[in-house]
Amino acid sequence: MSGLLLSGLVCSTAFGESPAPSVHWGSLAFPDQYSTLTTGFTVDRFTPTDGAGAKYDSTVPNTLGFNLITFSWTQHGDVRFDGWSINVTGGIGPTSNQPSEFLQNNIVHQLRSLPPVPTSQPRQDTDGMLDGSVTKWFFKNKTVFLGGGFSVGTLYQEQFLRAGIRRFQITPDLYSGDWGDVSVRVSGLGRVSVLENGAVLHQTKPTSSIFQPALAIGQYDMNVHGEQYPTWEVEVSATWDSGIFVNGVGQSRKQFFWSAAFTCGPVRFETWNDSLGNLSTTDFGPTYGATLTIDLFRL
Repeated sequence: MSGLLLSGLVCSTAFGESPAPSVHWGSLAFPDQYSTLTTGFTVDRFTPTDGAGAKYDSTVPNTLGFNLITFSWTQHGDVRFDGWSINVTGGIGPTSNQPSEFLQNNIVHQLRSLPPVPTSQPRQDTDGMLDGSVTKWFFKNKTVFLGGGFSVGTLYQEQFLRAGIRRFQITPDLYSGDWGDVSVRVSGLGRVSVLENGAVLHQTKPTSSIFQPALAIGQYDMNVHGEQYPTWEVEVSATWDSGIFVNGVGQSRKQFFWSAAFTCGPVRFETWNDSLGNLSTTDFGPTYGATLTIDLFRL
């Protein structure tokens, strides 16, 4: 598949913001540095027990397998609103046990020789979320940002503020070619939010905090608007989330996550998991997710 992508497409960028609830499952939570229009498929899974049969201490008793057909549109201002961007991201689809159960147990856990995670009364319904945000960018290369937004839908409701740095170059150019310059870049984000219950999550933590550092290597070029973007990129991140799940006495379930994203051409794949605290032995917590998107602006 990678050979077909490399031979059939001129590499360009493909990002698009993550739909809720992926940011609380461990996915990259950064705003887009450039205009995008992406569509794709996102899976987010929650199970109330781990592979060893230990119960996760929360008020959610059943398996949640969200299967979202997604879109994400980001528009950066040109002259009149230079340094500003807006985003609308949404996803809707059937909530069921598959295909997330297959991806988690038959692929991820088999590759890591871990016991399968049992299913518990999986939710069967249609769920959807809609997100919107406004971001102010600083400096010509748009490496510093400050903004806020909202999420509404069947899962929960949320209003958030976020700030950080995005793709700050920390090495000299390692290689230069037709697709741009290869370098290593770092990102970091802090996000605080206020949450309300939804039809799926009946008890959420009233407030939530996320801290997310990321490291990337890629080849970066300049578009016609003077914005730097990756023609290809590999990015890994770690996330600490103060938690949106609560236990029976209302205490939040704090969690660590990892994420890995791969971009080439208009195609992007990312996967995330909550096993950061105990990578070598077991899934530390109950969540898993992945997304595959294509950027229609780059076709």
